[in-house]
Amino acid sequence: MIRFLASICFALILIGNGLADGQSGLRGTARGPGDIDARVGLSDEVKQKIGIDQKLGQKVPLDIPFVDEQGKNVQLGNYFSNGKPVIFVPAYYRCRLICNRVLDGLFDGLKRIDSKFRPEDHFEVVIVSMDHDEKPEQAMAKKESLLSILGRKRSIGGWHFLTGTKENIARVMDAVGYKFMYDSQRDEYLHGTGIMVLTPDGSISRYLMGIRYMPTDLQLALVESSENKIGTLAEIVKLFCYTYDPHSGRYTLAVLRLVQAGAVVTMTAILLFMFWNPLMGLMRGGKGVVTSNRPKDDQLVSTASSQERQA
Repeated sequence: MIRFLASICFALILIGNGLADGQSGLRGTARGPGDIDARVGLSDEVKQKIGIDQKLGQKVPLDIPFVDEQGKNVQLGNYFSNGKPVIFVPAYYRCRLICNRVLDGLFDGLKRIDSKFRPEDHFEVVIVSMDHDEKPEQAMAKKESLLSILGRKRSIGGWHFLTGTKENIARVMDAVGYKFMYDSQRDEYLHGTGIMVLTPDGSISRYLMGIRYMPTDLQLALVESSENKIGTLAEIVKLFCYTYDPHSGRYTLAVLRLVQAGAVVTMTAILLFMFWNPLMGLMRGGKGVVTSNRPKDDQLVSTASSQERQA
C-alpha cells in the first residue's frame, strides 16, 4: 500500500510541479527569510531593520481592532472561525512594486487550486496594510483592482483588506515577525516578501517566502494548517511525500521518507511470503489441513459398476 502511495507521490510531483513551473505568469523563486529583491542596494543598517523573523507556533492576538474595506470596525478574530485556516498577507495598498508582486503571486497561485480550495469556503485571506495613513477607500480600490484584473470579480468572498492604527499594525506585524520601515526620502515602506498561513486558533503554521507561491506549497500549507480538516486524500498523500523547509518557505520531496517506506514495504512483503501458509492455517483454526485419501461414496459406486460391466 505504501509503495502504491509513493508511486502516486512521484506522479503528482512530476505532473504538478511541471505544470506549476510552466504555466505560471510570474517569474522568480521563493527565497529565505529576509532575502528579498527590495533589499538590493540598501545599507547593512537598513537591511537589519526589514525582513521576516519566523515565529512558527506563536499565536497572533485576535483581539486587535481594524477597519475593513467597507469601513466596518472589525477584529482580527472575526476571520478565524469554523475551523478554517487564514492566509495572512502584510502589504500596503499604494505600494508601487513589491506588494503588487506579492499579491499577484498569491492570486496567481490560488487561481490554480481554485477547483479544490476556495476563499470563504475553505479558508480566509486577510491583507493588512502596514501604512497607518491608508483608509478603507484605498483598501477597497486595491481589492476591486486585483479581483478585476485576475478575473475573480464574481468570487470576492473570503478576501479581506484591512487598515488600522500605527499601534495595532505594529502589534500584529510583530506577532508574525514581519519587520518594515518607512523611507521618508522615497515616501515608501521597505519590507520583506512573504505570506503566513495561520491555524483556525490564530497560531502561525507556515511561512511561504518570496513573491511566487506554487500550488503545491499553498495546498499543503492549507491542509496542514487546518489539521487535515480540508483537502482530499490526494493532499494527505502529498503530505506524506513532502517535508516543509522553514528557511526557503517551500515544501520539498522527502526522499529519505520514501526510501524508508519502501524498505518497510519490502520487508513486509518478504515476511508475508515466508509465513503466508502458516498464517493462513492459524487463521482457519487448522481446518482443512489434514485431508482424507478415502474415495467418496459416489466414486465407490462408480468403480463397482464398472467392474460388474467388465465381468
